[in-house]
Order: sequence, then structure tokens, then C-alpha cells
Amino acid sequence: MTLPRTPSFRLDGKRALVTGATSGIGLACAAALGEAGARLVVAARRTDKLASLVHSLQSVGHNAEALALDVSDVAATEAAVEAHGPFDILVNSAGMARHSPAFETTEADFDAVSDLNIKGAYFLTRAVAKVLNAAGKPGTLINISSQMAQVG
Repeated sequence: MTLPRTPSFRLDGKRALVTGATSGIGLACAAALGEAGARLVVAARRTDKLASLVHSLQSVGHNAEALALDVSDVAATEAAVEAHGPFDILVNSAGMARHSPAFETTEADFDAVSDLNIKGAYFLTRAVAKVLNAAGKPGTLINISSQMAQVG
């Protein structure tokens, strides 16, 4: 019996924006998308780590460029996506946690986490979708989180 084979998973010619790319899930997603042939735009707030990441990605043959971006800044995010898009793929892995007992959570900590993890994710996804729509292109929009999304 001859078994069916799945086609190669290739993303040649596709541009992928990966936020939160300098660590954890974002870093793994950037590496995997690069391996599949996507042209990467890796984004994060920590610009020092971005340069190192781009160097590492390019050193193994991936097409990568850096974009300093804080997705909690909605206006800056929309401007960056407008200037650098359209992106065929978005992997939004930017996120943070500020741990404290509930009775000790400050309003500033709550706002910082919400602005990045919820508001930033929503408006980044909207900005990428708007630019794709204006270009008449389909796309894949992924918002991803670690298990921290399940922790109170």
C-alpha cells in the first residue's frame, strides 16, 4: 500500500510579522516561520535583543528584519503596520504579566497588562487586517498566549 504524503509546508513569498519575537513563543514562531521560507519582520520593545535576533535568523539563512514596536501604543502600532505592511501572516505573541496577590495589584500594573495583552492585541490585529483588506489580500492572523492567559 502506498501511503499519501502531505505537501511541504512552505511560506516562500509570504511576509510574516511576529511580535514578542525576542523570547519564548514569539521566538519559536519566528524561527519556525523562517524555516518555512517566510520573510520575517520581528518586532518587540527590547531593541537590543531585536538586533541579536535578526543576526541569528540571518546567520541560518532566514530573511529577517527588525521592527521596534510596543503594541500597547496603538497609534504607533497602526502607523508601523501601515508603513511596513501588508503582512500575509501575523503572529501576535507580545504579552506580559505582573505577578502579585490580588489585594496588592496596583491600577498601573493592571493597566499595563491590559493595554498590552488585550488592547494591544486587538488593535494590532485590526491594523494588520485593515492593510490586508485595503490591498485585497487574504491573510492569517494569529493571537497566541502562554498558559499565563489562564492564571488569575
